[in-house]
Amino acid sequence: MHDFGELLKHLRKERDYTQAQLAEKLGKSKSAICRYENNQKLPSLETLIDISNLFNTSLDYLVGIEKKESISTNDLSARQFDIIKTLLTEFHDKKKYRRNGLTKCQLEIMNEIIIEFMN
Repeated sequence: MHDFGELLKHLRKERDYTQAQLAEKLGKSKSAICRYENNQKLPSLETLIDISNLFNTSLDYLVGIEKKESISTNDLSARQFDIIKTLLTEFHDKKKYRRNGLTKCQLEIMNEIIIEFMN
């Protein structure tokens, strides 16, 4: 069974937030956070979305459907987004891994990342 309270507590502690700090970031009271963590109350959909954005997780992850975290790309430029997308595609293909390091294409992608994100 999925334990939302434990998950929220884990995410909060991972970021070194107190319940009061998390409450402030979400516009909630400390007692509301405490009730969420103790599974005495479930957050509204709006609050779940806020939690998802704050911790860069999917809603699926928060409700126990998916066990993976996600990364928000909202603040990236179109160029940065394209580089990340290319990176994920290139590194996702297990056939492209080399024993002695990165492929030429992977090295070029890494170089693009360094240049683009330093600007």
